[in-house]
Amino acid sequence: MDQILDRPEFQSAVIPFIAALLVYSGARKFTAAAWLCAVFAAFLVSVGLINGATITPLTGTRKIILLVLGSLIFAALAPYVIRRIELQRAVAPVLTILALLWVFGKVVARMDITGILLFLGGGLALVFWLAWAFARISSDDARLHGAGLGLLLGVGLSAAAGASALLGQLALAMSAAVGGVLLAWVLTGKAARSESFGGTISTLPYILAAASFGLAATVFARMPWQALIPLALIPFAVGLVPVKPGSRFLAALVFTLPGLVIALAVFFWVWQSGASSSSGY
Repeated sequence: MDQILDRPEFQSAVIPFIAALLVYSGARKFTAAAWLCAVFAAFLVSVGLINGATITPLTGTRKIILLVLGSLIFAALAPYVIRRIELQRAVAPVLTILALLWVFGKVVARMDITGILLFLGGGLALVFWLAWAFARISSDDARLHGAGLGLLLGVGLSAAAGASALLGQLALAMSAAVGGVLLAWVLTGKAARSESFGGTISTLPYILAAASFGLAATVFARMPWQALIPLALIPFAVGLVPVKPGSRFLAALVFTLPGLVIALAVFFWVWQSGASSSSGY
């Protein structure tokens, strides 16, 4: 059993997928935040298997883990406190930017002025673009999770190909958890609705995870920064799909396909670029 649990494909794919599937199926009748609870539980289990239970020393990757877990909790609770949609739209990118400053602040401080301006400009553009693109599809479960799955899959595969197996595994684990949620949604339907729950704040985990894992792969490893451009287009591309299938199965399939195509294409390009050494992160 220990040998099975030590295998990367189980840690970052099979286990989070099954965990999210089971948690969502069990929690959907009791809370509108069932998908957030499912992804939190699945990602937490995967983190324990991949990284262990320790958080010291507090490396950049461990900061990202804590932030992703915190964003899932915040997104589940915030709609009951922050009711105004306009405020929710502002909170998600602002919190993501603050989180990125905490993760990359020391690294950015060692850059020259040109590097600082490029990083800050690129990071801000990425965060606000993702916030806008996800806000457009936040009310459609199939589009939201289809885009999230494809984006995190692309970031995970590209990070692994760009010389950071750890970052890649973590992003892939979250992608697998989202896949489990999407399958559970297809099989069992939507979670219980609440008048207080909803809004664009639920997109925070997708924005924060994709931006932090993606930027970390370019800063701490050797993933080309250009890979983030097509990956960031995934939620926008999903929002452009004109059809709205009648069944949940077809909706999940149609709205997941654009992200999968882009993710695999970017992964192949990064892999072909030849970055193959480990970064230690």
